Amino acid sequence: MGNISKFKKRFLAISVIALVMFGCIGYNVVKGIEEDQRLQRELLELQEMEIDIARLKLLEQAELLFKGYYYDEALALLTENTGLVNETTAELAKRINHEKNNLVLYEDTVQHIFFHSLILYPEYLIPNLNVSGGQFNEGFVFQRELIRILPQLLERGYVLYNVNDVFGKDINGIMRQKEIYLPEGKHPLIISMDDPSYHYGIGLAHRMILDENGKLATEVITPQGEAIVTYDGDVMLVINNFVDEHPDFSFRGHKGIIATTGFFGFLGHKLDTDESKQRATAVAGKLKETGWIFASHSYGHTRVGFWGPGSNAGNITRDTARWQEVIEPITGTTNIFVAPFGYTLSGAAMDVILNNGFNIYCNVVASQRISVNDRYALMGRIEIGGYALEFYKSTLDRLFFDVDSVKDSHRPGLR
Repeated sequence: MGNISKFKKRFLAISVIALVMFGCIGYNVVKGIEEDQRLQRELLELQEMEIDIARLKLLEQAELLFKGYYYDEALALLTENTGLVNETTAELAKRINHEKNNLVLYEDTVQHIFFHSLILYPEYLIPNLNVSGGQFNEGFVFQRELIRILPQLLERGYVLYNVNDVFGKDINGIMRQKEIYLPEGKHPLIISMDDPSYHYGIGLAHRMILDENGKLATEVITPQGEAIVTYDGDVMLVINNFVDEHPDFSFRGHKGIIATTGFFGFLGHKLDTDESKQRATAVAGKLKETGWIFASHSYGHTRVGFWGPGSNAGNITRDTARWQEVIEPITGTTNIFVAPFGYTLSGAAMDVILNNGFNIYCNVVASQRISVNDRYALMGRIEIGGYALEFYKSTLDRLFFDVDSVKDSHRPGLR
């Protein structure tokens, strides 16, 4: 009996231990399941956060493309990743399709304005407000004036447009003016920049360069003789900066035309060594990447016997050949010719230009004029400088910007 009693006690003890152990195991199993569920919830929440972040990035990219008139590209971006599609992406796609499907034919005159290099230090170049300042006051704008002009162009609905999307040859090789479709209230604008050879001296940019990060910059010599690097030292950079902030000011990334000569090199690079040519080519390539195109402005920018009364076809031939030999390898080929002094050639002299592949010829006029014949388009440009600010005020006020709010207080009169 005693042995049976001992056995029962031992059996009970073992049973109790077993129950405790199984209870602990069961508890741990339950806790483990709960922990797995918690981790799964956190993982799902993390995945949802990642999707939300990716969707926000997608929406930002699509909105930027939309503002720049890249309709098809924006729509493709919104639909290519089906995992990010939701009501928000669908709403943006609806807005894009609505604008794309409601573009209107632009039937007014395509305006074309141009600038020379920006005056960075007007107080240095024109120290006396009672002195006209010669060519700088007449033909140039101040940097701070251009900065005031651009927002007004945007407010009036202007959009920077590529001149090669305005004119082109049809299937028969005949030059035509193309149809332009834009959102209602928008107007195409061609901007060109003449002769940025940077030979003017202190007060304007000295050279255009790429900085250590490959970004476009201007090398400037201050009135104190200090060499500094800036990112707004000429027309191209100021416009690039403005479009970065206002992508709707540029149709599909286009900025403007750079009309280049060769008598003083290229954008401050003298092209007298292989290294100088390589630097110039790199700058030209970056400008094209940012939406600029190039034109010939002749090699020598000479009036007598060239671009002026009595122009000689032989002189035009030699000058054109020189530009193509020296500058074209830097810029690449172009079909745009911007006439020095705004002079329109005729006869054999004009044939030289046309026979060398230039079929868009730009001159200078007081009010916009365009004519298109079978061989080429002739497009007038309006100069924006001190002379126009004073004597074409009514035209500029009506078409582009309020002159009084743009014109700098340091600019002397020309009367």
